[in-house]
Amino acid sequence: MTRDIRNIAIAVASVLVVLIITVLLFIFGESDIALIFALVGVPIIIVVASAWYIKSVKQRRLEDPAARVKERELRSVCGNLVHLRNRMHAIEDAHSIAIPESVSEIAVVESSLAEIGGGIDPDNQSITCDQELIKSVTLFAVRNTAESLEQTETQLVERLYDAAIKHGEDVHAKLETLSDAGYGIESHRSELASLAQPAKNLDEITYYLDRLKIITEDVLRGCVDDAKKLAEYHTGDTSAAQVEDALNKQDYSGAVSTLEQDIATLKTATEEEFQAYRSSLVSAIDTTIDAVNTFNVANVADATGATGAIDDKKFMEFKETVVALLSPEKLVQLNEIGDAFVKHCQEIVDRMHAELSDTETQIKEFMVPDYFWKESGLEEKEYALDTEKIESVAASFASMICELMPALHADRKAYKILNSYHQTVERQIKKGLVSNGSVPEADLKVAHPEDFLRLYDYYHPDASYSNRTLHLAEGAKMIENPLTITVTGADLDAEAEADTCENAIRDAKITIVRGSGIGVTLHQITGGDGSVTIENPGDGKYQLIVDADQYRRHEGTIVLPAERIDIKLERLGIKDYLCREKERSIRDNLKRYSSDVLKELDRAGVVSSEFEMYINKEYRACVLYILAEEYPNLRFVSSGSEYLVYDEQKMMSRLIDSAKAINKDTYTISDLDIPLPDGEVLHLIEIAREAGTHIAMEQHDAT
Repeated sequence: MTRDIRNIAIAVASVLVVLIITVLLFIFGESDIALIFALVGVPIIIVVASAWYIKSVKQRRLEDPAARVKERELRSVCGNLVHLRNRMHAIEDAHSIAIPESVSEIAVVESSLAEIGGGIDPDNQSITCDQELIKSVTLFAVRNTAESLEQTETQLVERLYDAAIKHGEDVHAKLETLSDAGYGIESHRSELASLAQPAKNLDEITYYLDRLKIITEDVLRGCVDDAKKLAEYHTGDTSAAQVEDALNKQDYSGAVSTLEQDIATLKTATEEEFQAYRSSLVSAIDTTIDAVNTFNVANVADATGATGAIDDKKFMEFKETVVALLSPEKLVQLNEIGDAFVKHCQEIVDRMHAELSDTETQIKEFMVPDYFWKESGLEEKEYALDTEKIESVAASFASMICELMPALHADRKAYKILNSYHQTVERQIKKGLVSNGSVPEADLKVAHPEDFLRLYDYYHPDASYSNRTLHLAEGAKMIENPLTITVTGADLDAEAEADTCENAIRDAKITIVRGSGIGVTLHQITGGDGSVTIENPGDGKYQLIVDADQYRRHEGTIVLPAERIDIKLERLGIKDYLCREKERSIRDNLKRYSSDVLKELDRAGVVSSEFEMYINKEYRACVLYILAEEYPNLRFVSSGSEYLVYDEQKMMSRLIDSAKAINKDTYTISDLDIPLPDGEVLHLIEIAREAGTHIAMEQHDAT
């Protein structure tokens, strides 16, 4: 039908051309010539076009109706053959797996295609069809050839599957050979074990072969690296180039053989070095284990009960691993363990030295008497292990912890006593002196009572220690100065403030920290009456911190002695909830965050926290709140689950304009069409009234 339309269009166009020429001849030439041209030209064109049309119709009637179907299916079969052959060659190139039977079968199918008119160019694999030959064959012959190709593909898949399974078994065998030779391939063995056999499908078989190739080459290259590392301890020579060449040729068997020869040569070359280093490392580990055990025994026996024993599990793990390494090819792993052993020893020494330094720094803050504790002198000393030989590492490690151990134990004991004294025991002793005038060791229910009583003697000139008892000095008096701290809320009305209990804040957390001198930190919690009494906190300047749920933290400085301190806490406001840990970052970048908000306010008069800003959503309400603080014409309000900020003057003007436009005696809030909560609309009405514009509201809205 399309061809008929095209022919008719050509005929019509020809007639139009003749007519145009006739008109031109009539205008610019003689009319007789134009008339003759028209009378002769048009019939000739019609006759020629008709003959052409009749010929094309006859030609189509003579065509075989099935020829186009046969050609289409023949081209499809040829394309499938090209695709199958390409995949077969790709597998052969990638994995060196050839299937000669399938090659022959594909050639037979290609020959059959040629016999029925299908041709495949061997160079560019383009497909051609012999039209005359196609006419002489049946559609059945084409489809029969297609079935032959399908059978060929099925047989190819079967053969490839068998070849892939055998290839996988070969890879397993090669890995075992390398493992037996002494290479470490455990990770690759597990990776290979996790690779499932493929289904009888060309895509899955190809994927399986690709994975096998990757695993195999990774294993072989890893073995080359291992051999290089081992060779560094002896000759430095390996057959890496030969292995890489074998990999490029996919000669995996050759690569494995080369690696076996390498490891055998290196085993012989490194046997003596391996045995010597292994023996030295075992001896060094034993030395460190003995030193650690000695330290731990002394640590347990320490009367202070201080913790800090050295965990010897790591050393035991080192030893177990080294003892299990029996073959020279493990020399690299043995050296890695040796390096880890040295690092672990240094870390232990560094940790002990750091603890000693930190503890002595804290002890110095207590301004201790010389008789009680003396600085070890080890704080500034450098502790670096002698790493020239592995035996030297162990010896220097043992020497260092033996030097650090007694000093560290003494520091731990001193710090524990001093800390306990200043935290609690000092007040216990003082209380005993107030009550009895003396405190014998037997009355002080703590370990090392003599040390505590002598410390009190040192820190307090009004007391002296002798004959296992602490006495007040002659003429001295103990003045007990209890401190009462009361915490109340500052947000209650005057009537409530008159009732201390009603105004009290229970469970407020009070922290008192001495600002100078001997470090003392006291922690207290208020009771039901909002107060707490601290006995004898000691004179001096303290930092006072008070925390309570739903209230703002109080931080300040107090000077003792004092009988009573009253603290009023302000309740957390909406700003505290919206801007907690956000305000500083917002204020630092307020100009950038607020630019779009201010533009929207100028346009609409109101912005909600849902408005898109250059800041995360959880910060937006705080931005609006801070803007309301910065600009006196802005008002911040909450509305359901969101927050709003609006320009009072702009929204009031809008309110007045809306009321004038409606022009009623009384209005409802909905009449005014102001996008604010009802309470804020009434607020604007009140502002308008104060400015001289009265807007009467209906009774139920006015309330």
